Amino acid sequence: MQRCKTTEWKRGSILLLLGCLLMTATALASEYQSHDSIQDAAKDHVMDTLDDDATGVTVTPGRLDSRLRLAQCNQALDTFTPYGRKNSYRVTVGVRCNGSTSWTLFVPVTLTDERMVIVANRQLPRGTLVTADDIKIERRDVARLHKGYLTHANQVLGKKIKRSVQNSTVLNPSQLTVQHAVKKGSQVTILAQIGSLQVRMSGKALGNGAIGERIKVENSSSSRQIEATIVSPGIVQAST
Repeated sequence: MQRCKTTEWKRGSILLLLGCLLMTATALASEYQSHDSIQDAAKDHVMDTLDDDATGVTVTPGRLDSRLRLAQCNQALDTFTPYGRKNSYRVTVGVRCNGSTSWTLFVPVTLTDERMVIVANRQLPRGTLVTADDIKIERRDVARLHKGYLTHANQVLGKKIKRSVQNSTVLNPSQLTVQHAVKKGSQVTILAQIGSLQVRMSGKALGNGAIGERIKVENSSSSRQIEATIVSPGIVQAST
């Protein structure tokens, strides 16, 4: 009988001890600022700086050291962007408490920006005049593309590759140069559609242009000036 009472007393003591430890841990936790609240403050700060059209941007705050203990702030957390701590895909956000116990913490935040961009559809050697078969459109993270990117085929078609480009490389403006398929003063062939017939006439270019661009040309026989689209070197299509 005495043994049962001793066992019950031990169990009660253990439960009481566990309860005290739990209460102590809860009390200590309430004294510290939660890591989630700090990360959320940093994320909200970055989100507030984004443009309205940045719909594909994902903002991810970095993890904080699990050993970090900061006093619970008795005011709303303040955030700021430190000078010189920003690039296109990674920023540092300052989070601080201006309450009775002040502290400041710097939180790294990573951005991804998914957009549809122009990509090489094959290896493009230097000097290649880009055609529709040479490119494709894929979704990529443009936040890390420091040299820029292109989103429309007309920004690429008819231009010349400056340096060899590997397959699936995102094309950027620095890799391309304008290749004039027609030069000012040069003789061109003017294509005109009359009903179901296609008529060819000779003319003179009144400006420089790449494939896909519109320039003015002069009909050699009538001296009439018209607008035409360059379809290939030395050949233009009269606008209808």
